[in-house]
Amino acid sequence: MKTVLCYGDSNTWGYNPLSPGSRHPHEKRWTTVLQRELGGSFLVIPEGQNGRTTVWDDPLEGHRNGAA
Repeated sequence: MKTVLCYGDSNTWGYNPLSPGSRHPHEKRWTTVLQRELGGSFLVIPEGQNGRTTVWDDPLEGHRNGAA
């Protein structure tokens, strides 16, 4: 079995902008769609965090630096 790690921000987490603070239903998130399309020979691991960035260091929320 192959593993796909989806390391990302609020899009990977499933953030729903129409209802702040909530997520899209599990079956609607792109990582779930990817898992379904790839099939059983792949394991998709969604590792999303709202506000994660790899562009710059956040002096107040350094834990969101995805490149650290």
